[in-house]
Amino acid sequence: MPIFTSFDDAWSWFDGCGELEPLAAQRERFVAGRGQFLAFQVPIHDMPVASDVTSLQDEVADIDGVDLYSSALLHISIRGAGFQVIAKSRPDEILREDVGRISERAASVITRSTAIEATIGPVNVFPDAVILEVHDGGALGRLRSALAVIGDDTFRFDDTQYLPHITIATFAAGPDVATLRDRLRALRDRPPIATKITHIELARWWFTGVDVTDEPERDLVRSYRLKD
Repeated sequence: MPIFTSFDDAWSWFDGCGELEPLAAQRERFVAGRGQFLAFQVPIHDMPVASDVTSLQDEVADIDGVDLYSSALLHISIRGAGFQVIAKSRPDEILREDVGRISERAASVITRSTAIEATIGPVNVFPDAVILEVHDGGALGRLRSALAVIGDDTFRFDDTQYLPHITIATFAAGPDVATLRDRLRALRDRPPIATKITHIELARWWFTGVDVTDEPERDLVRSYRLKD
């Protein structure tokens, strides 16, 4: 699956007939049978822009093979902390007793950071998702890099590959790509949505459904307030 270093590259790839990946394949590869994943992220559902984001979801809701992401789970990923397991066997795994240490180390970084002015949009496509670009002058990328104090990024991106975004939809097998491409070309002309990021959360995602595409649950582990 291609990984991009700019949003322009992602759009050029999709507009040039890039091949999309179903959610089942992407999630099975990432989760690899594990049930709990911890990550630092910006929650969107309680921000003033949440309704603007969901209105953009509505624009693609009728396209075959395009599955909307739950509005309650909308977020901007910053850094993966690891899969919580009973006994570690892989480098991207952590133990229950590691969570408190990770939370405290992150606090030393996040609580010194200032609130972030950002814009959301335009729409774009990664191989596994319809997304909204997030532009913030690199602030989230700098915060992500500073969070190296907690350990390696489980998402396995380097600094050049981190493109902050909001996933608004994923793909089933055989999506109607032609309709999606035409729809998004028009939507990309919409003006971006201004917002201010004032808090970050450490969340635990539960991938425990019978089907790998079942919607995960999310628990809040800790919320961090950015400086005004």
